[in-house]
Amino acid sequence: MSKAMLINVTHAEESRVAIVENGVLDTFEIETLNRESIKGNIYNGIVEGINTTLNAAFVRYGNDRPGFLPMDEINFKNVPVLRGRDDGGHRHHIRDRLERGQKILVQVIKDGFSTKPASLSTYYSLPGRYLVLMPGSDSSGISRKIEDGEQRERLRKIMEELKVPEGFGVIVRTAGYDVSRTELHRDLKYLLKVWENVLKTSASQGYPSYVYQERDLVLRTIRDYFTQDIAEIHIDSKEMYEKALSFFQEVMPSKKRILKLYTEDRPIFTRYNLEEQIESIYKRRVSLKSGGEIVIDGTEALTAIDVNSSKSKRESNIEDLATATNMEAAEEIARQLRIRDIGGLIVIDFIDMRSSKNIREVERALKEAMKRDKAKYDITRISKLGLLEISRQRLKSEKASGSYVACPTCGGHGLVRTTESAALAVLRKIHARVPRGDLSAMKVSLPPDVAIYLLNNKREDLAGLEHRYKTRISIVPVPTLRPHQSEIELVTREGGAGQLEEPVAPVRAAEPREQAPRRDRAPESRRHARVEEKEEKDEAVPQAASPRGAEPATAEPAAAAQEGEGGQRRRRRRRRRRSRHGRGDRPEMSSSSGPIAADGTQPSQEEGPLVVPAQELPDEEIRLPERFPSSSPEPPAAEVSANTRESGSETSQDDDGTTVKKVRRLWWRKRAGRTRSATGGSSTGGGSENS
Repeated sequence: MSKAMLINVTHAEESRVAIVENGVLDTFEIETLNRESIKGNIYNGIVEGINTTLNAAFVRYGNDRPGFLPMDEINFKNVPVLRGRDDGGHRHHIRDRLERGQKILVQVIKDGFSTKPASLSTYYSLPGRYLVLMPGSDSSGISRKIEDGEQRERLRKIMEELKVPEGFGVIVRTAGYDVSRTELHRDLKYLLKVWENVLKTSASQGYPSYVYQERDLVLRTIRDYFTQDIAEIHIDSKEMYEKALSFFQEVMPSKKRILKLYTEDRPIFTRYNLEEQIESIYKRRVSLKSGGEIVIDGTEALTAIDVNSSKSKRESNIEDLATATNMEAAEEIARQLRIRDIGGLIVIDFIDMRSSKNIREVERALKEAMKRDKAKYDITRISKLGLLEISRQRLKSEKASGSYVACPTCGGHGLVRTTESAALAVLRKIHARVPRGDLSAMKVSLPPDVAIYLLNNKREDLAGLEHRYKTRISIVPVPTLRPHQSEIELVTREGGAGQLEEPVAPVRAAEPREQAPRRDRAPESRRHARVEEKEEKDEAVPQAASPRGAEPATAEPAAAAQEGEGGQRRRRRRRRRRSRHGRGDRPEMSSSSGPIAADGTQPSQEEGPLVVPAQELPDEEIRLPERFPSSSPEPPAAEVSANTRESGSETSQDDDGTTVKKVRRLWWRKRAGRTRSATGGSSTGGGSENS
């Protein structure tokens, strides 16, 4: 079998047509029920919108999204200038021809794909077997693929004899290379009748509506791809066989003998070993006979093809190996472009060759293989980087788009996240949401592998977030989720956002402590807050009682005996802070440093520098208990003396001969004192005392 056309229409959901040459798949067309082509159909449309920036209009022609009608596709003979608008001369604007709500007859010239709408035109064309009729055009011509000068001249004379009606243009197709005048005249009469029916249907239908439908896949493929070198046409459906026989009888009755009905039990494509070749259309890697391969990766408008030598070892010289592999790859690339219907910009990375002669041979081989392509294309030369670019017309959407959908797991990317990466991505989302403080609970649904990894390896991080922000975090494994998916349910607190609380160290109940003064949260200055807290403490000192109701001590030696060692240290630190931070003219500073009388009152002193009478330590040995009551009288004079020495003091005598200590305020030691107090375990923030 040299060349044959095989038609498989046994299933209503899918129709397939293949052209085989010497057992190799040369052309393949497929049409599915859910992705039917509308290219060539004619509709009554309504202009839905005009975009002056693109100089185009959007026309609604059916229930689908509006089609795209650019200014270049508006035939001025079919769409005249609007009333009251200027023609504009050489500058044509879309608003001079169309307006919103205008009714217009349009034809689909390109199917929509991906997110792009279908392309529309008012340059109507009705293809026949040998001719293409163009209503609204006066030009006529012959296909560029007919290169024989004698045949072109013969066809030109036939076109002059046909007397094409005024207002119509005619183009002779490649299939009319050596046909007679009678066949061309029959084809012209048939196309004129079709256009007459289109006008009648358009006038009787509303807007928007369907007017004319292009032939189905089988008849369209026979009309467009049948050539004189095809010896047989096999169809495995009797109904489709009768339709094709009727088409041959109407258009080319002399060729109907090559039409045959396939009745064998084996599927027709399996009989001719085509299933494996068809499956290779959807593969990323295509193997070559020599052992090399080509790798095809596509985007929406660009396709990259890489040629690799792979396992090819038939040539000993590297230059010859690269040339032989590139020559074979050039023919296979041209075939793959036709079979896959790849359009847009194609970039081919050939194996590097040093010889310019070899480079020219590869370029000629690719151009020769592309001559069989019906789409318009443009080929550049191989650059110094070994790259060759091809711009190919996109006739229809790619074959894979009708039979395949994007992978739901990877979204068409081809890669999925690892378990560790997916777990860390979810943990980052939790870290970003929980610290806002308005959640009482969070439920995270994850795939089982990701959930197990998160619970086993990041449990401490989750527990820390729960404890710090008082939010319950639940990790739930859901087998139906894909590796990259996650679902997060949030439960907010009632009454607004919650407070962000830092973790507080537990307080031991065995050691009674003084009650810390309540921190004033009013928006006042910090100095004023400290003064108020000190005044409250100074007023409460004379009437302080022990936690167990004991009477206040009146003698300093007795008080020293009851105090614990820790209590003395804390009081010394408080005295040092007051002497460093306070002013001499503050009454609370002098009262906190002066002695306490037996009746619980303090002697009044005049405003001035802090003056503390010096007292000698008792000679007897005092054993201090380990624990101390929460409230005790003033520490002995020994503590005061040590305090004043550390703060910086001067010894002098009063008028009555009493030795006194004058305290100097060392402001430069303020920051150092705070550091020592902080390291000693006391809290100095805001001037309050936390014992």
